[in-house]
Amino acid sequence: MSEQTPEEIVRMAQERVAARKVVARRAIPWGPIFLGSFSALLLALLFSPGMPLEWKMYAVVHGICAQQHNIFVGGLQFPLCARNSGIYLSFMLTFIYLYAIGRGRAGKIPPWPISLLLVAFVGIMAVDGFNSLFLDLGLPNWYPPDNFLRTLTGMGMGITVATALHLVLNNSLRQNVDPHQPVFAHWGEILGIIVIDLLALAAIYGNLGITFWPLAFLAFFGILGVLFLVCLLLTSLLMGYEGKITSLRQLAGPATIALIPTLLIAGAMSWLRFWMESVGLIL
Repeated sequence: MSEQTPEEIVRMAQERVAARKVVARRAIPWGPIFLGSFSALLLALLFSPGMPLEWKMYAVVHGICAQQHNIFVGGLQFPLCARNSGIYLSFMLTFIYLYAIGRGRAGKIPPWPISLLLVAFVGIMAVDGFNSLFLDLGLPNWYPPDNFLRTLTGMGMGITVATALHLVLNNSLRQNVDPHQPVFAHWGEILGIIVIDLLALAAIYGNLGITFWPLAFLAFFGILGVLFLVCLLLTSLLMGYEGKITSLRQLAGPATIALIPTLLIAGAMSWLRFWMESVGLIL
């Protein structure tokens, strides 16, 4: 029997350690734990007493969103302001849309004309944002701002944010990422999500009361979802999942752990803002 080289011994030791880690991860039922944790949080949001549901949602994201220039549908106030409602409602719709059209493993930037449109969405929202800010500061602005424009331009930004985050997650974590598949391959695909966004916009500003709860929940989970996905990405990388994911079920462990910083950050920011308001530091 030939003697093993030091390099072979080190490699075998590393393989055994990796195998033990895999067995340990499989031994913990992360899937049910994640589903149970998320369900418990959702039930607490829905059924905890003390205030109406829409105000509980408002309080949860109070530290993340400025919640000025608010919008109402059917007499109920959205948990987010007009611009953030547009951004994060569109973010959620875009993320769902990408999986619906089979882009779950897409790892390539869209063709340059579509990419330029995505960049333009950011620029358009920036222009509208500065225009609104100038008015709030009592400075000359270019045109009268309104909530419709805030939400509309925010929706374009939401498409861009979802596209960028989808690419980052896939290229960082997926083993089976498709590097040749663009997130949006042609104009018809991106026009599809634009039409969906415009229908949601029409429901909001047409004051279609029946749509309040689904749209409010999409916006609410959109803003928390971005925070959660960033925490999920960092947690997954720290746990050694880089380039190893072939099924979303494999992310149950990091996803469960990522709930903790997500809740801590959102809760701390909300508490801090309520405290600052209570002592008169901000209005």
